[in-house]
Amino acid sequence: MKTSVETIDPVQLKLTVEVEPKRVKQAMDRAARELAKQVDIPGFRKGKVPRRLLEQRFGEGVIAQTAMEEALNEYYGEALRAEDIDPVAQPEVDVDTFDEAEGCVFTATIQIRPTFDPPDHTGISVTFPEWDIDEDEVDDQLTSMRERFAEVDEVERAAGEGDLVTLDLEVEVDGEILEDATVEDALYEVGSGGVTPQLDEEVLGKEAGDTFSYDDELPEDYPVHGGEESTFHVSVKDVREKTLPELDDDFATSASEFDTIEELRSDLRHSLQRRRVEQAQHELRGRILEAYLARVDLPLPPALIDAEVDSRNHELEHQAERFGMSALQLLEAQGLTPEEHEEQVRSQAEGSVKAQLVLDALARQLEPDLQPADIDAEIVRHAEANGVDPQEIARIVQEQGSLPALIGDIVRRKTIDEIVAAAEVEGGPSEEELIELGLAEDPEAAAEVEDGDDGEAAGAAGDAPGIIVPGQDDDQDGGDQELIVPGRD
Repeated sequence: MKTSVETIDPVQLKLTVEVEPKRVKQAMDRAARELAKQVDIPGFRKGKVPRRLLEQRFGEGVIAQTAMEEALNEYYGEALRAEDIDPVAQPEVDVDTFDEAEGCVFTATIQIRPTFDPPDHTGISVTFPEWDIDEDEVDDQLTSMRERFAEVDEVERAAGEGDLVTLDLEVEVDGEILEDATVEDALYEVGSGGVTPQLDEEVLGKEAGDTFSYDDELPEDYPVHGGEESTFHVSVKDVREKTLPELDDDFATSASEFDTIEELRSDLRHSLQRRRVEQAQHELRGRILEAYLARVDLPLPPALIDAEVDSRNHELEHQAERFGMSALQLLEAQGLTPEEHEEQVRSQAEGSVKAQLVLDALARQLEPDLQPADIDAEIVRHAEANGVDPQEIARIVQEQGSLPALIGDIVRRKTIDEIVAAAEVEGGPSEEELIELGLAEDPEAAAEVEDGDDGEAAGAAGDAPGIIVPGQDDDQDGGDQELIVPGRD
């Protein structure tokens, strides 16, 4: 076999393969033997029919086509190994010759990953996102808690701002009542803007037994007729007054495990602060990665982008099914046309493929440490996200052969960790503040545990079996497979 490679562009190659006649004849004979096993010809045992009789019965083309389909896969695989080519998709094959006398000549247009040196990941400067909270946010949390514990009593008066009204509602579009939009005995808070803002204006001053109609547009995100002019028919059944509990120690005791309102306020402040810092850390991570990826411009294999687009469109269909809608209806609810969605998804896919290629290249350079515990942790993360037992995820990983994808995700995440660690970050909480929020480990406390409880800790670790992935291979590289949990989207 002879092979040669021509570079079309940074992500495409043209592979030419020439195979000697002897191997083509072997492929033709092999195809004839397989065909002989499947036919009955009087006077011959099954599998013993001479090739010349098969060619007379079925034609030379049938045997040649069968032989070519099987042989090309064999020749192509050998050629890839000979030229050390790693394709990212099925090739476009053009067969010039497949003949016992002349041999086989074919070309394959192959998409590959671009070859490049990842940029330096150090020296990225970013500002830590806003992470402070103010007392107004704590007050809002307390108000929400008071709302949950509010007493509601029916009153004999007109509805006012903040009252609850029980109502029946119908929506009419072009003379047709929308069945999906019809509700009965719905409890609605005046001023919430939950249906349309005009409902709040119309229901003010209404009493039990009042009926009224008004014209307004359906919300843009409504699945059907969103944004269209509609007539709303409303019947008020009762008016209820809401009384919030006093913000005192008694409230703290009844609404939480704390004895005083100050303790409750302090806990809410701590929780809000922790959540805000976690959000800021996630945003910071994204900013740093975005800054790093901006340092390199590289061509992307169209096949990888198309595969990512298909994956995202598949997820859109799953989301639509969960809502009992079509994909088109879900897009309309999101205010997107199919064309806008396609443009958005393709842009996201290009960003995702670029990130994978660059991170994989940097990972080969940095060689982040990968431990069995990292795989366990990733499996637990998938289990928690899907609400199933970790051993079930381990089984699925084995059945789907998705361990390489799992490892690839871990390695990329660890690579991003190194990029983030090397960045120069201005602002943000101090190490002491992170420890106080429970977002960093206290080194002194860790040292005390290590000094005083070595034996106990070792025993505990030994008693807790790790999650075992059957057939685990530490040498496998990360891939692009998707872990699919049956019954989960």
